[in-house]
Amino acid sequence: MLRMATLLDKAQLFRSLHVPGKPLVLPNAWDGASARVVADAGAAAIATTSAGVAWSLGHGDGDHMTRDQALGAITRIAATVDVPVTADIERGYATDPDGVAETVRGVLAAGAVGINLEDTLRSVAEQA
Repeated sequence: MLRMATLLDKAQLFRSLHVPGKPLVLPNAWDGASARVVADAGAAAIATTSAGVAWSLGHGDGDHMTRDQALGAITRIAATVDVPVTADIERGYATDPDGVAETVRGVLAAGAVGINLEDTLRSVAEQA
């Protein structure tokens, strides 16, 4: 098993997995146990699933979790595996860009190296 020294190492590895013409398959995990199974099966990287995380915590999908609940799950998932983790953070658990930036900082602090935003996207200008 490869041991990553830093978050930067994981970020650089994750970036290197993005190769034009060679899609990166990102199996989804919703907790530490599912992340371990995915990593042990040989995944090069893991994505969280907002729906799976929400359901595992007794919530519905689509911004029904709090930022803290999502970050807690991301922390547990990233701490369980040595491969890079990217996080589905729904709409960013915020209503404005500063709040989304706060969430992204929390994702990095949790040990993930990437994010995706989804679930009722904002206008293109706001989303960018």
